Amino acid sequence: MNDEAHGDQPEGVGAQSVLRPFEPPEQPPLPPIEPSKVVPEPPVVAEEVVEEPPVPPPPPVDALEDDPWSPEGEFSESDVETESVDADEVADSHEVADDADADSDDGDDDAGEDEPVPDDGSETAGALPDAAPVDQTITLPRKPFLVGLGVLLGAIALLAVLWQTGGDDDAPDTTVAQDPTLVDDPVDSPPPTQGDDAAVDVSAEQLAEAQAEIASLEFEVDSLQERPPPALDGSMLRRIVVGADAKFVSALPESVAVVGAFGGLSLIDPETNRVVANGNIADAATRVMRTSSSVWLTNYSDNQLLRVDPATNTVAATFAFPGPDGIEKDGDTIVVASFDGEFVARVDPGSGEILQQVDVGGTPTEVISHPEHGLWAAVFDTGEIVEIDRDSFEILRRVTVGRGPVGIYAAATTLWVANHDEGTIVRVNPETGVVAFTVEVGAGPTELVVKSGSAWVTVTDDGSLVQVDARNGELISRTPLGGASAGGGPTGISFADNTLWIAMQGEQSVVRVDLD
Repeated sequence: MNDEAHGDQPEGVGAQSVLRPFEPPEQPPLPPIEPSKVVPEPPVVAEEVVEEPPVPPPPPVDALEDDPWSPEGEFSESDVETESVDADEVADSHEVADDADADSDDGDDDAGEDEPVPDDGSETAGALPDAAPVDQTITLPRKPFLVGLGVLLGAIALLAVLWQTGGDDDAPDTTVAQDPTLVDDPVDSPPPTQGDDAAVDVSAEQLAEAQAEIASLEFEVDSLQERPPPALDGSMLRRIVVGADAKFVSALPESVAVVGAFGGLSLIDPETNRVVANGNIADAATRVMRTSSSVWLTNYSDNQLLRVDPATNTVAATFAFPGPDGIEKDGDTIVVASFDGEFVARVDPGSGEILQQVDVGGTPTEVISHPEHGLWAAVFDTGEIVEIDRDSFEILRRVTVGRGPVGIYAAATTLWVANHDEGTIVRVNPETGVVAFTVEVGAGPTELVVKSGSAWVTVTDDGSLVQVDARNGELISRTPLGGASAGGGPTGISFADNTLWIAMQGEQSVVRVDLD
């Protein structure tokens, strides 16, 4: 490797070191907490009790000596004598009521009963003369009673006759004798009667009600399907603050590398979640790739490829490359997409020499190496992914996937693509080149990985992490991560040791999601 490839950097680890241990800024200590003051309770003032003079009881009321109903007196049936009434005379009085009115002025033997009794001051004043007990039986007038009873019986008999004979002459006979052999014959069937029309109307009404109920149930089902899927449990997520902006991330079980849009690089220890190194490497970094021995960055604005040694925290190599974007390891070489040059190249990692190159007919963004189906590149402006032969480095086929593909991921038997401008992800069969299905995930998906039967998508403009069933494309969960309102949001995503690592653009942080 020549001096130009190294960028004429001075020798010595100390001089070349660009990464420093990252320590989060100290927060000012909180003011001491003053002990709470005990507020004495106000003294209780006893209320003055004013004794009121007792109210003397009312004087006793003297009972009337001559009052038979007074409390001190006694009342007996002998104090009041009743006069007997002859029942026959009462009955006769009803029969000759009109004559009694005429003869009332003449008086009779009983007229004295209604006259007042003079008060002579004796104990029996006002009492009635001795008489037999009163007969309280009430006798109804005989003639009016008999006449009313006859009228009532006559009305009942008339109603009975009308009930038995009413409507028999005018009601048509609706009973139709049918031949059993003609029951199933629609031609010889008798015409429907008015009752049949009513039954048809009722059936039509019931059918309309059933159809309305079915439509209502279908609407409820559609509403349930349109509800957003649930979010992940908050205990699965952890946010780690880094020293610079975070846009893309690449993870290994032993180390995680995060790069920001302005060239900041941070290294995270997954065991402790601590940022072990941090520094400004480039002016405008785009992608990052973590290998077992190096960290690779694509510096788009300076047209460079950078290799960082994580053991010494130094820039080990700088290579010129026009407008680099996506980067992928393929065997002992690396494959880089030139967004400005509209080609994909194989590069020697030791010298930076371009070994092979192919024009893809558009602006490539991400490149991926499939273990069995060659190299694939996402072409942003044509809406395609192209397959590149690993040996000849020629394009084998093109597959249209959607508008603005920026992220591509190779699973064991499938390919997955994130279409940023279309808001979708697609699953592609790499053997046949057929799109299996397309899933709408929200505004601005950027990258995705497929693990544990799910496709995990960073939806940048929506500010969320979306989980999709890799078998049928159904949405499983949507977890808001934030940042979209400030022009950022989740962008890069990587997977290692059953853990998702998500770079949060504009927030200087990385979200860790443990899938255990």
